[in-house]
Amino acid sequence: MSRTPKLTLAHVTHEAVEQIGGIGTVLEGLISSPVYQNQVKRSILVGPTQAHIHADPEKRLGEAGKVLYSSIDNIDRLGLAGKFRPIEWAFNTRIVYGTRTFDPPGQKRSGETEILLFDVFSTNHDRLAVLKLRLWERFGLDSSRYDKLWDYEEWVRMAEPTYYGLLALLKDEDFPCVMFSHEFMGMPSVLHAILEGNDRFRTVFHGHECATARRLVEDHDGHDTMFYNVLRQARRQGRYVNEVFGDQSHFFRHALVSRSHLCDGVIAVGDYTGQELQFLDPHFRDQPVDIVYNGIPAAPVTLTEKNAARRMLIDYSKALLGWSPDLLMTHVTRPVISKGLWRDIKVCHYLDGLLGQKKQKGVLYILTSGGGTRRHQDVMSMEKNYGWPRFHRDGYPDLVGPEVDLHRMIEPFNASHQNIQIVLVNQFGWSRQRIGGRLPKDMNIAHLRLATDVEFGMATYEPFGISPLEPLNAGAVCMISNVCGCEKFVEHVTAGKGAPNVICADYTRLDHERDIPELLAMTRQERDAIEETTSAQLADELWSRLPHTDRQREKLIESGQKLVRKMGWDQVIEESLVPMLERICKTNNGK
Repeated sequence: MSRTPKLTLAHVTHEAVEQIGGIGTVLEGLISSPVYQNQVKRSILVGPTQAHIHADPEKRLGEAGKVLYSSIDNIDRLGLAGKFRPIEWAFNTRIVYGTRTFDPPGQKRSGETEILLFDVFSTNHDRLAVLKLRLWERFGLDSSRYDKLWDYEEWVRMAEPTYYGLLALLKDEDFPCVMFSHEFMGMPSVLHAILEGNDRFRTVFHGHECATARRLVEDHDGHDTMFYNVLRQARRQGRYVNEVFGDQSHFFRHALVSRSHLCDGVIAVGDYTGQELQFLDPHFRDQPVDIVYNGIPAAPVTLTEKNAARRMLIDYSKALLGWSPDLLMTHVTRPVISKGLWRDIKVCHYLDGLLGQKKQKGVLYILTSGGGTRRHQDVMSMEKNYGWPRFHRDGYPDLVGPEVDLHRMIEPFNASHQNIQIVLVNQFGWSRQRIGGRLPKDMNIAHLRLATDVEFGMATYEPFGISPLEPLNAGAVCMISNVCGCEKFVEHVTAGKGAPNVICADYTRLDHERDIPELLAMTRQERDAIEETTSAQLADELWSRLPHTDRQREKLIESGQKLVRKMGWDQVIEESLVPMLERICKTNNGK
């Protein structure tokens, strides 16, 4: 039932203007949802800008933005100078304000939000020093340990202008305003709002990850196999992260996120993320963590559309490899340790033999980039001169950063396996402009997602993981790890029965119980042994679920569509986000 929109939400984020990663995807899903729009009358995205970087004045809010005020460019279309200039003078900042439209492709929905940006490159240091002192006196947050780090300093400088900028924009009927800290970036702003004690504001920490947990998982040779077994034991014993892993206060993100229990509400995008946050500090015993999963796109797909996309990818594969694959696999991701890309290779090792028994072949496309978007002329040159992306060379415009190590894992695999080949496409996008002239003329990233039979996503750390489930609606078999937040979402919507389209890889299962000291001493070799056993089992499970006929593909499309219809943004907002917001807004102090 539709209700009159009554909420004002201010989202403090580094993705206020440009969608860079997961947070931008979440904001797009929220703001374009009719359920969100029925509940929220004003949305304001708050973030930083840089006045010293030259830009088209009309493009400061991006291609989908409209600038209404910019002291950088002397624009004031709504007569806001009287409200904004005192803030700019007080904090030695500049303000850009306007609107931005979200129009996710293929979803037949859109939404508009306000944008409020501050240039804090030059700041009033006297006022900033007073704020840092107050943060220390009230919350024990020692900014002197981190203020040489711009990732920390920028967001502390944002705190007071954010608060007063919102006060200037909002009318009496717009309050209370719920201020969201999306990850650590907004924490200084919400801490300042708490300092002010103004009951016109509520504060929410939106945990898209737990930065402390990510660091511990990525930096240890045991990765998730070690960490989540430690986490389970430590929580049973009532122990917290500093007791188990040592003092984490040197890490500024930990210093900020571990204080999120001070907010009126705490959101985690997955069950493990909620447990990780509660592991940070004993004060979380008194602060409930609401699990608000991310939504999954659910556009309808037909067998005809899937087969047309498969034909495109098969034709491209033949042009690239010299033969037509029967099995199409993809992994669209970022090239970071937590994505566990070596696990794809291990599963493919065992799958190679199974394909050989049936005299079939397969290809895995790993689409990831550690070097940004390559220029069209570079793509065409690499393709012509040495057959990119089938073959690679070290150095930009080809392999850089983490791409180098990934390629060094892939090449020995390709040399020693006959039935599966892995292609590293170190580029953003999927079109002739981005991938080269051998790609079918009209093919795009949507076709790649439609075409795949299998999407890998066996991460060592994945708070939710929208990308690994994106091809669900097209009937793909999605292989995720049990530490992914989306795994619990699937379990939730299927009442624990699972789905034929989702395989859960559990790399945390041990052959015998180990205590915490043993787990902390886990070596890479011990984890490798566990991964080998698990990967062989996963290859068998995947083989048993793969479609070989159109009827089997159609059945997977039907089951995938049925699943994602229960996992959309509208359901998530209605069932999880709105009740939390109503709870924290219904009393004077939000508690």
